[in-house]
Parts: sequence; C-alpha cells; structure tokens
Amino acid sequence: MFGKTQRCISEKPKHPKPALLPVWAGTAVVFFILICIVVAFAFWKPWAPVNTQVIDTKPANQETNHDYRFYEQLPKQQVTPIPEQAIPKSQINTNSIIVSTAIASDPATASDTPITAYFLQIKSFSDPDSADARRSEILMNKLPANVITLNEHGQTWYRVISGPYLNQQNALNAQQLLQNSGIDSIVVKN
Repeated sequence: MFGKTQRCISEKPKHPKPALLPVWAGTAVVFFILICIVVAFAFWKPWAPVNTQVIDTKPANQETNHDYRFYEQLPKQQVTPIPEQAIPKSQINTNSIIVSTAIASDPATASDTPITAYFLQIKSFSDPDSADARRSEILMNKLPANVITLNEHGQTWYRVISGPYLNQQNALNAQQLLQNSGIDSIVVKN
C-alpha cells in the first residue's frame, strides 16, 4: 500500500503546450488596435461642435414669390383654444325670421296636399365667380348649395341658396351652422 502507485491515475506531462502567439506579438497587436482607435477619434472629433453652413441655392436675379409669406408668419402666431365653458350647449335660435313665398305651379300637376320645403337664402351676387366661391364655402360645411340665375331689370343676379330642408328645425340647424362659419342667411318657406 505504501510504496505502490495508484492505478488509474496518469502522470501529468512535464512540458506545457507551446502558445499560439508569442507574448510580444500579442502586445504589439493590442497596441496597434489602440493606435487605430486614437487616430479614428482624432479625425472624427465627436467632441467638436457641428459646423453649420448656410448655402444659398436660389439665383441672385430670381425673386421669390411673395404670395407665400404665410409660411413664415404662421409659426410665429399663437393659437389659443376656446374653453369648453365658452361654447354654448344649445346653439339653435328659434327667434329666426321665416319668409314665406308661394311658387307658381301647374294646376294639372299640383296635388291636393301642398309640399312645404324650407330653403336658406344666402346672398345674391352680380359676379358668378363670387357666387360660386360662396357656394363652395357652404359645401365645405357639408350642406347642400346651389346657384340660381335671375334676371331683374336687365341685370343678371346669381343667388346662392341651400336646401331644400324637409322641416323648419332642419333649416334652423343649417342656418346656425352657417352662422357659426360667418355666413348669414334667411330661412325661406315655400
């Protein structure tokens, strides 16, 4: 027991395996990588402030269109929202004046029960382009709109109307909607 070597235990080799790179070569590689990083930072200069240069791309003899000044003025303006308590809950004005008109109809096609329709008469223009511009404003409020051409005393007028509305309440609601957009109108009952 005392002088014998144990079984299954092998002796360790006396010579270690040789290294793949000598120590001096590994140190040289590390120094080379560090020098590359320092040179990269020296050219990149991330700590230096950014140099901004304004380049004038428009020709000196060409004048800009001054019709688009609102692009410069709009960011300078301050917009304040309307507080909730300032908006009225009920906006329908029941004190509106309703004008009644009679439409001449053919007796053969007329029925026993008259059909009542309400229209909004907006404005009459002597210029068709102005009438069409007002008509487009009404259409942008999602209301029906038409331009009627009338000849009175040798002059042509372009009347802008909205409708027909089936009842008085619908006509008054449409009138209030237009009034909130800055468009005045009167309710006409046919």
